[in-house]
Amino acid sequence: MVDVVPDVEAFPLYKELRPYCDALDEELLWGLDTGFEAGEYYYALSWLIADVLEHGIDVPRNVLLRAYRVLMDEDSTEYRPALEEYLHRRNGR
Repeated sequence: MVDVVPDVEAFPLYKELRPYCDALDEELLWGLDTGFEAGEYYYALSWLIADVLEHGIDVPRNVLLRAYRVLMDEDSTEYRPALEEYLHRRNGR
């Protein structure tokens, strides 16, 4: 079970990150938003970060890193290579 602290921290971060993702597939967004509305704040944020990284969505670095820092060790380790690649691509602009 997810710790309450990540859920409490994930709630505002999801709300901050979500508007950048409006270009994602409507069905994908529905799934993310449904999880969030069901109170699965941490999981919704984690999946949203994964989608940002997978689809290369343009998100301000500080917003993405604030959200990433909330991830628990297992998730942050899993996403780290994709995050590094994402940031590398963004720095090349």
